[in-house]
Amino acid sequence: MRRFEIRTIVSSADLDSAPKISRKVGEYIWDYIYDNLLKEKKIWVDDKFKYRITFDLKKFDPEKHKFFGDSIFNTDDDKFRPEPRFNKQGDLKFALLSVISTKLDEDIALRAYADLIYDALGSFLVLTSKKVTKDDLDKLKKGMDYEQIETFRYPATPEETGFFII
Repeated sequence: MRRFEIRTIVSSADLDSAPKISRKVGEYIWDYIYDNLLKEKKIWVDDKFKYRITFDLKKFDPEKHKFFGDSIFNTDDDKFRPEPRFNKQGDLKFALLSVISTKLDEDIALRAYADLIYDALGSFLVLTSKKVTKDDLDKLKKGMDYEQIETFRYPATPEETGFFII
């Protein structure tokens, strides 16, 4: 297991409509934020723990999704509800980031998906660390290498998505 693991859970009922995006996109985004912001601010840099961030992605359904967390990253189309801290089990710290978006479906473009995952991670980081601001993340986002992101296979095979099916 990498020291930082990024994964996505998908219910078996939603598997056909889930984004066909390689797990490498989320890993790239996390590594980008970690290397360019978190290391500099000395956040989660010790080797004492392993970390797991799990995305729970849902297509917005106005009948089901009526209440949202208050994230400064929320828009009319995208709602984020990250856990307010890591949970801990032994040397593993883990957190769930819920993402509800009108854009989430099997045809979402790589760039739109990357932006959504970036903002989900941003909502978590701003909530869990006083050292990280939305302004920091907005500035950093401008330097993200979308050409690199677009080199990942699309649509990804089921194995490449790395979905954790529930």
